[in-house]
Amino acid sequence: MLDLAYKYEDEIRDKMLDTWYDERYMYYYSSAYHSVWQNPEPKDGDWDSRRFVSLDSEGEVIGIIDYHVDRECEMATWFGAMNFTNNKAVFGKDLGQVIDDIFCKFNMRKLEFAVICGNPIEETYDRMVAKYGGSITGIKHKHVKLMDGNYYDHKDYEIFREDYIAAKERVKHGK
Repeated sequence: MLDLAYKYEDEIRDKMLDTWYDERYMYYYSSAYHSVWQNPEPKDGDWDSRRFVSLDSEGEVIGIIDYHVDRECEMATWFGAMNFTNNKAVFGKDLGQVIDDIFCKFNMRKLEFAVICGNPIEETYDRMVAKYGGSITGIKHKHVKLMDGNYYDHKDYEIFREDYIAAKERVKHGK
């Protein structure tokens, strides 16, 4: 279940701090260094970003999903997601809902996101982008240094609203 991240700031910050030196999460940070997670000031509302938590059936935060809003170009950029648990089913459903909302509720024209190559989620992103008619727009080689001291490639993706909607219709009609 999705909820607004504003309601869970302390819990999110603690969970994010717990991931800093956990090798399973090193790809998320795109750097060997970390900064303390903060929500934008409430006065800013959701004008330039949206942040959600994924909650399990007991109401516990299991992940965070956020993105920036480029209102001039009608794009969702810097899309990010982190699952703090192994509850892939609930988190995946919530992640899918946020993506659907970007295109169908908020009518954004385009979604841009990236992955550090080698991240276990990379293959899932590749399949998702192919399913929804998106594309890999580039790979920056040896672009980021992670906490293990190695350099990794950075892969960029994009999905356009019309391609997403067309793919949803194909699935709906069994094509």
